[in-house]
Amino acid sequence: MKRAAALLVALTAALATGCGNETNHDVRQSIEQIASISAEAAIMADDLERGRTKTTYFRVHGEELSSQAEHEAEKLSDAPIDPALHDRVEKAIGLSAEISGAIDDMRVSPNDAQQARQAEQDLNKWAEEARKIAGSI
Repeated sequence: MKRAAALLVALTAALATGCGNETNHDVRQSIEQIASISAEAAIMADDLERGRTKTTYFRVHGEELSSQAEHEAEKLSDAPIDPALHDRVEKAIGLSAEISGAIDDMRVSPNDAQQARQAEQDLNKWAEEARKIAGSI
């Protein structure tokens, strides 16, 4: 009986310390995913600028990428995180919104080569920023 009670106490303590906060690994993984989405969107922007992709493909795949960026931001926003990570997570959420917005802008105007060129530069910059944030966790 004592052994069962001790096991119950140990299990309760383990669950209590494990609940409530996303692990650093989970946060880092979400931010790495944001970086990956941004890098892929930058490649697509380059293809769009150079006329190497179909508008319908860009719109469909762009919608998927934009939704993925928003989903990662939602996960980060909803998850209880370590307070020490708060500023970095907020920055990553902001980057995700910028990434999603740039993709959506290109989806609306896929024939605007100048916009695609600027988006490519921005998306590459945001991908690097997200990688740096992930690397700091």
